[in-house]
Amino acid sequence: MTSELTPMHLSLAVLALAAVAGAARAWRREVARRHGVLRAGLSVALVAALALALFPPRVSRPADTVTVLTPGATAADLKALPWFATAVALPGAMAPKTIETAPDLATALRRHPEARTVDVRGNGLPPRDQPVAAMLPLRFMPGAERGLVALNAPARALLGTQWRLDGRALLPAVRVELRDPSGAVVDQVTLGVDGAFRLSALARATGEARYELRAFDAAQGLVEAASIPLLIEPGEGLRAIVRAGAPDPELKYWRRWASDAGIAVAVSAGVSDGLSLRDGDAALTASALAESDLVIVDERAWLALLPAEKSALLAAVRDGLGLLLRVAGPLEPGVAADWQALGLVTENLDTPSTVTLDRRTGLRARETFTAAPVTITATGWERLLEDDRGAPLAQWRSEGRGRIGVWTLLDSYRLVLLGEPARYGSLWQTALATITRPRAPEAEAALPATGWIDERSVLCGLGDRAAVLAPSGALITLLPRVDRCAAFWPGESGWHRIQSGAESRPFYVRAADDAPGLRAARDRAATRRLVGRTADDVALRDVPLPRWPFALLFLLLASALWWRERPR
Repeated sequence: MTSELTPMHLSLAVLALAAVAGAARAWRREVARRHGVLRAGLSVALVAALALALFPPRVSRPADTVTVLTPGATAADLKALPWFATAVALPGAMAPKTIETAPDLATALRRHPEARTVDVRGNGLPPRDQPVAAMLPLRFMPGAERGLVALNAPARALLGTQWRLDGRALLPAVRVELRDPSGAVVDQVTLGVDGAFRLSALARATGEARYELRAFDAAQGLVEAASIPLLIEPGEGLRAIVRAGAPDPELKYWRRWASDAGIAVAVSAGVSDGLSLRDGDAALTASALAESDLVIVDERAWLALLPAEKSALLAAVRDGLGLLLRVAGPLEPGVAADWQALGLVTENLDTPSTVTLDRRTGLRARETFTAAPVTITATGWERLLEDDRGAPLAQWRSEGRGRIGVWTLLDSYRLVLLGEPARYGSLWQTALATITRPRAPEAEAALPATGWIDERSVLCGLGDRAAVLAPSGALITLLPRVDRCAAFWPGESGWHRIQSGAESRPFYVRAADDAPGLRAARDRAATRRLVGRTADDVALRDVPLPRWPFALLFLLLASALWWRERPR
């Protein structure tokens, strides 16, 4: 077998001759044998250290892992890496210039085809790299969570209602505040031990709005800011019929709210025997009920209903109409018997009861309200509203294709008097959304829940000719696949509109520095879902040992020889 003579072999041969010559010279120059042995040994060791520094030995190390540094990776993560590890930094990761960089995970894996496992450090892989990572076993060492880590906010709200958002923020954040599109603070809260928070605001004007959530530390420094995009809609044009035994403040304020919410209301309220106040056609005929979405009847008005009206009303409910039975006082035996047939077992009380709604309304000060002097047992009914003690104030159940509800809170209008009209509207909007006649949802394009600039998003439910209108006015044509979905890389932040046929839908794109904590939490959760697989076998590769220990040894030995040969 022949071996090729390489420059390394020639260099090692020259160094070996130099070591022998140096040792022989040291032996001859020293009179004392022990000094000659020491100098000869130092000479040989010096040449050997130089040879190892120039040509360090190679050892076998696992070659199956590539360490990927993502945004959030710290200096501690770098120090924890073994010296032989293959490390690649993705865009956004803070890494020294000595670490290899790659534009994405696919590029890093092409450069290191021997890799069989991906070791991720930092906040996790962004969406563009997650499909690639799913093809290989993956390990994940997440970075520390900080700032805003969870947020649940509605995408839409009805005009005049109080909408809510909740989430969680970690240290150094100690306080969060919500600002409306004008920049005014509309709600704020100090974080508890678990960092959970809940904020609310009033939807004041229709259209596309951008609220902002800000988190502050103990020194009132800004930790993080997150946009809260909200589409405020005028609401559906509902039609309601109200039959009341007598006018009262609850009916007065409800009608005012319903008018502002765009609900067409026909009212008939009794004043005395044979005399009633009417506004619109409140007749309970089959044709009128078929065109209505909701009927509200209190116990006194129910007592005055004709049998034909009751039959038409219940038939309309089975056909999809919503019926809300409002209790304002004790029930007459006839009313109690009729309602028992609907599944409501009632018992009159001597006096109304006092309740609190702090948990439901989120009022800043504790306020009391009044419930009707009736106890209602409704087996199999769902809770719609309950007080802070858990007692039901409103319940509902299905009846055919419609729903029947019962409401016992007497003075929800006090929310308006307390300066909380939005909370009053939110209370009734939730109730009506549950009870009223269901409507088929409109087909619309599937839009991303959150998206950032220069990050791939997927838009679905598109037509053949679909495009995105950017905030600057640029029109970007989309190319839908067979499944009517298309990829989109936004180049601008702000409100965009997707145009597909005659439809136009808005969606929001965040700036690159908007809600970094949420972005990290999203990537962290998605990367965790990819963890769990392990490689079947481990490949090995030969890597050289580091040079600096041998170079340091060479300097030490050279210094020792110089000390021995320095002029005396």
